[in-house]
Amino acid sequence: MKPSPPRLADRLLEWFVAPHRLEALQGDLHEEFAYQVGRMGVRRARWQYWRDVLGFMRPWVVKRKANEYPNPTNTDMIQNHLKIAWRSILRHRSFTGLNVLGLSVGIAAALLLFMTVRYELSFDTFHPEHDRIYRVVREQFLTNGDRDVTPGNPLPVADALKTDVAQFENVVSVFGTLDPQVTVLGSDPKTTNATTKFLEDDEGMIVGPEFFRLFNFPWLIGRPDALTQPNVVALSKTFAEKYFGSPQQAMGKFLRINKHTTMRVVGVLADAPPNTSFPMNLVISYATKKADKGERFGFGSFDDWGSTSSQDQIFVRLPRNLPVASANALLEKFSRKHYDGRDESKKTHFLSPLADLHHDNRFDTFTTKVAVVPFQRIWNLALVGGLLLLMACVNFVNIASALATRRAKEVSVRKVLGSQKSQLVGQFLTETFLMVLASLMLGIGLAYVALPLLNTLFAIPADASLYFKPELGLALLGLLVLLTLLAGLYPALVLSSFSPLDVFRKRVARGWLRGISVRQSLIVFQFATALVLIISTVINLRQMNYLSRMDTGFSKEGVFNFGMDTEYRTRNATLRNELLRVPGVSAVTFSSDVPSSDSRWQSTFAFANLSKDEDFTASMKMADGNYFTTHGITFVAGASYAVGDTLPKFVANETLLKKLGVKNPASVIGRNLRLGDVTGPIVGVVKDFHTNSARDDGGPRTRGIQPLLLTPSDKFYYAGSVKIRSQNLPQTVERIKAVYARVFPEVAFTGRFYEDALNAYYKAEQQMGLLYRVFAGLTIFIACLGLFGLAAFTAEQRTKEIGVRKVLGASVAGIVALLSKDFLKLVLVAVLIASPIAWYLMNGWLQDFTYRINIDWWVFALAGLLAVSIALLTVSFQSVKAALMNPVKSLRSE
Repeated sequence: MKPSPPRLADRLLEWFVAPHRLEALQGDLHEEFAYQVGRMGVRRARWQYWRDVLGFMRPWVVKRKANEYPNPTNTDMIQNHLKIAWRSILRHRSFTGLNVLGLSVGIAAALLLFMTVRYELSFDTFHPEHDRIYRVVREQFLTNGDRDVTPGNPLPVADALKTDVAQFENVVSVFGTLDPQVTVLGSDPKTTNATTKFLEDDEGMIVGPEFFRLFNFPWLIGRPDALTQPNVVALSKTFAEKYFGSPQQAMGKFLRINKHTTMRVVGVLADAPPNTSFPMNLVISYATKKADKGERFGFGSFDDWGSTSSQDQIFVRLPRNLPVASANALLEKFSRKHYDGRDESKKTHFLSPLADLHHDNRFDTFTTKVAVVPFQRIWNLALVGGLLLLMACVNFVNIASALATRRAKEVSVRKVLGSQKSQLVGQFLTETFLMVLASLMLGIGLAYVALPLLNTLFAIPADASLYFKPELGLALLGLLVLLTLLAGLYPALVLSSFSPLDVFRKRVARGWLRGISVRQSLIVFQFATALVLIISTVINLRQMNYLSRMDTGFSKEGVFNFGMDTEYRTRNATLRNELLRVPGVSAVTFSSDVPSSDSRWQSTFAFANLSKDEDFTASMKMADGNYFTTHGITFVAGASYAVGDTLPKFVANETLLKKLGVKNPASVIGRNLRLGDVTGPIVGVVKDFHTNSARDDGGPRTRGIQPLLLTPSDKFYYAGSVKIRSQNLPQTVERIKAVYARVFPEVAFTGRFYEDALNAYYKAEQQMGLLYRVFAGLTIFIACLGLFGLAAFTAEQRTKEIGVRKVLGASVAGIVALLSKDFLKLVLVAVLIASPIAWYLMNGWLQDFTYRINIDWWVFALAGLLAVSIALLTVSFQSVKAALMNPVKSLRSE
């Protein structure tokens, strides 16, 4: 056998030598190798060959020859790919349209959902080093086993933390929020004829200059240090323009807050971004609160460790080298120092991250304009968005791969004419890239157009700059590449591997087409996803219906509630008498709040003859004696106190007695309760009514009906309620407003009917239900697009078979059944898969409600019937069209 040069050396030579030099150079080396074998032997000749190969590793050998043609071959090929791709898209325009429409709708819907998720997760993250900022939360363990967690802290805590816990970089006190009536005084603080008044809802905060060292709210005019003085205020740019015309004109002017405190404007802040938990339109100096001593801005004194309001909150910034666990240990030590021995309950503090301020559903937000959005709800939205996008992608890949099988002969002809595999793959990828790019552009356009709708339905800002960030562009680019590869690469590789002879003999393409188990699985996945959302939507609607119709224990119809000002409480009796003279008004009451509200005023009490270690916790409502009649609350024992009572008397609810172990409500009538330093008798027991939302994420202690005490105290009458029995409600309301303005000319009027308030109470759930309905419809739409496309493709593939069957006597109904049954089987499988998944998810969601529906079997049957009906209509359209085709045309088709 003739000796050969080293194979590895030859491969190295072929790799680095320019193609136009390789043949001559390699031939010369092989001749030299043959000569050296005869001269010195095979082994030494091979070593010499290696030296010669390595010796040719020089620039002139490696340098490639310049292209002699002005237009490179690869550019011509790209142009050819684009031309063929455009022709293919036009030839299959109906399938291409379905594919692009389905994918673009899926991309648009997913973009909108991901925008919502991004917005919700961005809350309070724009502050420098926001990951080091924490809220101080107080936890109290009562002697009866109750546990109370509140973001509020006693007023002395902040100053004590600055002294005792020097490790904290910043300690900031915040009081929020205020609902002030603002009177614009202008340049004269003593004017008495100012008529420009505004009633601001959740717009005021009380902070010191140190607040702005922790939080990033830029000042346009003035400096934070100006807030060291009492009776000064800073306005946002919008409020400065609203009150005075411009930020410059606002400086040095005066406002009156709540008719009693005159304040000078010392600064103007830039408008806060929408993704903040702090309402920064009206910022009052914390020195004002200290000078006020709890008279007008909150309650309690700065040496009182017992009183707590959720409005008084503390934020701290930790050093980088102080872990949260160590900080909590310092707070535990701090709590032992200041609370031990003050009373029998144990109190302590711990830190909650600033990032949780918008998501911690144990606590209310600073403003009702920004609802708490739990992380679970955000992840649910992200999941729905991901499923929608996945369904759209599955749909696209499914139809694209099915269409590719029709081109087996085209690919074979190209291979016979000399096309390489890489060129065939490039052709398929180019076509897929164009369709995905068109879908992506259309989807982005649809999402941009739908942003205002998102703002209207879900109060998400319609500012596109909040969402279209560089990282979103990278994600969309990744989606473009991934979809192009998934939908184009697999069919291209499979088809280009076929033998042209087998294709022309029809041995391959049809066999590959029938191996559609993957395609069938994708259809099942699409419909199962859509069914889960449909079932979830039906259950959500039924639960919301149930909550709106359930018996709450009090009357909602015809009750009109309005705000009161405690400063003018001496006129309450006059207002009551004047309102009762209004035709249609049957009852009037004043209270701290309405029966079912988000107020959580908790107090510790005990029976007067028991020791302090046997105390209990109950919700408190301050109300006059007409409260029960006006709201339709029923007594089971005793009676109400008188309307004008000012002495401490109590009305308890049934749940409180159950908690105390009292079985006979009448037995507690006349027994004295001790509430702090106040002692008074129980005069009545009322039937349970709902004091909180039927869904309240603050834990079992705050859900549904709570232990409750009601007592008269006009100092806390912040709300008035009127029972209206009139056919002309708008006219009666106008008369109520006129009476209010006559009795309280200093106070702006705000009010609404109870039913409107309750609708707002479940706004988050209603919005979530609407969201699921919208996107459940979209999932069905996308799934049906895919089913429609595949049904049309299947009917087209079986055109000759259908023609033969019709010639042999098959009926239209028989052919429709033949083409439809396989798809309907897949939908039924999807129903079986989706039902247990939907039950598991919605059963978990319902556990958050104290009062909830049962999940009935007919919900799944209805959803399944709906899915089968939609699928049948979708498939039947193509099946009937194929069945009605002339058999002669069918048999002549190719």
